[in-house]
Amino acid sequence: MQEVRNLIESANKAQKELAAMSQQQIDTIVKAIADAGYGAREKLAKMAHEETGFGIWQDKVIKNVFASKHVYNYIKDMKTIGMLKEDNEKKVMEVAVPLGVVAGLIPSTNPTSTVIYKTLISIKAGNSIVFSPHPNALK
Repeated sequence: MQEVRNLIESANKAQKELAAMSQQQIDTIVKAIADAGYGAREKLAKMAHEETGFGIWQDKVIKNVFASKHVYNYIKDMKTIGMLKEDNEKKVMEVAVPLGVVAGLIPSTNPTSTVIYKTLISIKAGNSIVFSPHPNALK
């Protein structure tokens, strides 16, 4: 229980820092995460297959490419920080506000691709994330 408390405390601190960042700063972090995931796509796929025994590692490479490169390409130009839209006529505005700490549940079937895409979408929205991996996919 203490480990969980420590993780949440660290994630809260990180989220406060993320919430103070500009769109450009967030986008720089998100790109670095996507690049790292893509760069390690094969190594991570082999590790996931070795540890869990599930699937075919080559298929996991494809999932890691999708989770890193394709998800990144889809979200990279999205505005997710601050004022998103303003309609002066209707007197309505959309403002993006981070929610805080996200709980990321990680299955043993696709642990690496799940971590990559959940990280990207959480950070892109200015949220931090704490992962809870399946016991068969702790590494």
